[in-house]
Amino acid sequence: MGPISGGRRKIPTVLVAFLFAVASAGCSWLNPPTFSPEDLKDVRTDVDYRMVLTHWKRLTGEKVIVGGKVDSVDNRTNRAFIRLIPMPLDENDHPVEPESTHGYLLLIVDGPVDPSRLSHGKKITVIGVVRRMRYPVALDNGGYLHLVTLDVLRMHTWLPRVMISSPPMGPVMTPPGGGPYVPSGGIP
Repeated sequence: MGPISGGRRKIPTVLVAFLFAVASAGCSWLNPPTFSPEDLKDVRTDVDYRMVLTHWKRLTGEKVIVGGKVDSVDNRTNRAFIRLIPMPLDENDHPVEPESTHGYLLLIVDGPVDPSRLSHGKKITVIGVVRRMRYPVALDNGGYLHLVTLDVLRMHTWLPRVMISSPPMGPVMTPPGGGPYVPSGGIP
């Protein structure tokens, strides 16, 4: 009786370990990485957008990962300029709303980009090489805008987070002979 009862105790432990392994593997399957390991090779993951804005001279030539919201896109024949409002990144490299942000980054992409994919307010994450400070751009209010430039190597655009609302409470009333799919005037 000893071996049988001992075997029964091991089965739940093995089952729990198996279920834990499946659950943890399932999480990574549901949330794949933003960039592949090949894309992240030689990327300075210890650098955030604040460091790029303040220490750009020391970081010139380094590959970094930054993200934020698109402010504007200027398409040219052979390249595109994207002005980015930088934001901190979460553990999945998704831009998250900061308490406040200072400055902009100027992303330079080889070739034009689709402006419908990069509209104002669209969140993106990029891997790029820090280049230089662009000459200050004069603003309407008399100030100057200093832009650190990055050559974009890889870009990921994010879909907006969707809020799922519950259906209306109670029955939905439609007029006789009408409804959302019937032209006004009665029966189709």
